[in-house]
Amino acid sequence: MPEIRPFRALRYAPDKVPELTKVLAPPYDVISPDERERLAARDPHNSVHLILPKERDGLTKYQAAGRTLASWVDERVLVRDDKPAMYVLAQVFEHGGRRFVRRGVHARMKLHPFKDGVVLPHEKTLSGPKADRLELFKEVKANLSSIFGLFPDDDGEAQTLLAELTSRAPDAEGKTDDGVAHKLWAVSDAESIAALEKLLVVRKVFIADGHHRYETALNYRDLLEASGRAPERGSHRYVMTFLCPMSDPGLVILPTHRVLFGLKRLPNEGDARRELEKFFTIQPVHGALSDAKDRGVALARLADSGKRGPSFLVALADHALALLLRLRPDANLDAVASLPKNPALRALDVVVLHALVMQHVLGLSPESQERQENLKYVKDPADAARLVASGECQVAVFLNPTPMAHVRAVAEAGETMPQKSTFFYPKLPSGLLINPIDPKELAY
Repeated sequence: MPEIRPFRALRYAPDKVPELTKVLAPPYDVISPDERERLAARDPHNSVHLILPKERDGLTKYQAAGRTLASWVDERVLVRDDKPAMYVLAQVFEHGGRRFVRRGVHARMKLHPFKDGVVLPHEKTLSGPKADRLELFKEVKANLSSIFGLFPDDDGEAQTLLAELTSRAPDAEGKTDDGVAHKLWAVSDAESIAALEKLLVVRKVFIADGHHRYETALNYRDLLEASGRAPERGSHRYVMTFLCPMSDPGLVILPTHRVLFGLKRLPNEGDARRELEKFFTIQPVHGALSDAKDRGVALARLADSGKRGPSFLVALADHALALLLRLRPDANLDAVASLPKNPALRALDVVVLHALVMQHVLGLSPESQERQENLKYVKDPADAARLVASGECQVAVFLNPTPMAHVRAVAEAGETMPQKSTFFYPKLPSGLLINPIDPKELAY
């Protein structure tokens, strides 16, 4: 079962950083190079200097981050809280013309290998990002950003408690560039902490975002354990995690679309088209997807099709129409060696796309997909439409969001989805909290 503990976070001191908005940043892996420079120029103490550091003064970028963090602590730009606390966060945002509030709590969560079945992943990880984050860990000796974890709350008990804890004025607040307001409450009284700890005693935690950072925290723990001097309840055995109820009405999942380039086979031509017709119904969708109105109509058709089975919308360069593909109920999926056997995975649009279309039909190996040799991920459908309309990419594939129930089913089955199968919106900002890691410090 998950074990969560309060901790004494490092936080920006209001007298040195009066506007938290200026120092918040998205997670490191969604920041473009241009955005990184904008954030760095916004404020000399913006958290991007820690999560995406640059080489300077003969230091590696990782060493530079370590020096920067140490100097901010020395200068009391970052100050550690006196009391251990759990930090409740409410994110207020708009999406699709509606207002949402998503609530959860930041705490230290004990690290468990995935094989223990306590903390469950739902996406695959790659070695490159984990190696990068481990080098950063070694220098900063802290969690700079939270893992995003989900837990079942079918009875709504967690939602009720979190709403109660956010009924007073927040202790800190700021906005990110996407317009999301982030409001934070430090909860340090023993009764509230005990109530929060009790919520997770018999629950599992599903990782929504932060798979690479979670596995990196495990690797860093193991490095320290190898020294033989780390106490059993040292803080290195825990990782800062934002825990959100799965049933929270503010939990929004968006799709991540795909664009393909350098293809030797195209899905609308020859053998590839004939192979697709064995497995999918294929309907033309007229209209220019680069036009916002036409694109809205096409995506609405995609959403409706998705209610009846795995579906996606395929747009091709130099063609005025797109193709709506829906998996046929009579398709012989057992004939496709690349498709996983697990029914929870076969029900997912992204799995059918990657295994059946990309690998089986278009000939893109799993390794080439992981290396993104012919593949880019795009969040905004307008960007995907632009890339294919301009001819920069040969094919754009538009997807429906993966339902929360499917995420849970895959994780509970011990399986993982392809990368970028989910986009939990909004992202957790970096800069709200930092969790120092010292094996000599016992977890509370």
